[in-house]
Amino acid sequence: MSTNNLLIIGSESHVCRDYIARYNNYYNQIIGIDFPKESSYLEYYLSVDFCNDTSYEQIERFLFNLDMKFSQIIFASGINHMNDVFGVTTSDWDRTFDVNVKAALFSLKAAYDYFSNQTAIVFIASQNGVVAHDQRIDYGTSKSALIHLAKNLSVDYAKVDDKDLRVNTLSPSYIQTEENKDLLASYFGKRLLAKIPYKQFVSLEDVSHALHFLIGNNSKSIRGQNLILDYGYTII
Repeated sequence: MSTNNLLIIGSESHVCRDYIARYNNYYNQIIGIDFPKESSYLEYYLSVDFCNDTSYEQIERFLFNLDMKFSQIIFASGINHMNDVFGVTTSDWDRTFDVNVKAALFSLKAAYDYFSNQTAIVFIASQNGVVAHDQRIDYGTSKSALIHLAKNLSVDYAKVDDKDLRVNTLSPSYIQTEENKDLLASYFGKRLLAKIPYKQFVSLEDVSHALHFLIGNNSKSIRGQNLILDYGYTII
């Protein structure tokens, strides 16, 4: 049975769609899990609501019925309510952590029996998990937790004798897309750009190439680390 299969949790994100557009031919099968009822590009797809704990049972049944092993897993599920301390609600906070952090851990637990003998896992985090930013009180904190979750998972997975499992996070800065290009060209975007030493926003291509490196065999010694893509935003 071939194990060069990719499981993407959060498959409908811009990052994941761009990655698959560039690297689709690298995989035998690509399986997606996300919120929308249907996938825009994947044949094998499961729609779940990560605010409902039954979603993990759904994932386990879905993967059982597929009967395949995964050598690469991407977790890119995430929501951002754009809150500060004065506006955040307990509902916002719980939903953000359910989707951005809890789903990462318990999706992997649900999928564990379907890991191949060598499985690379990458969480898509954010520079907001590394440095503070206004209106990111729940989002930034959740991404920090996701970065640390990769470290704790790496310690636990190191104890597994019959599998080689590695987990890392990828933390992009503001990613320029067709949907936000006008915003990033506005006064708001110019203020952001002024903070970046190399005066450049991250592109989807930047993220896809870094993701392919981190999930591939050329990075096999990198464990529990956070790779930041930001053209220098977080270094000053």
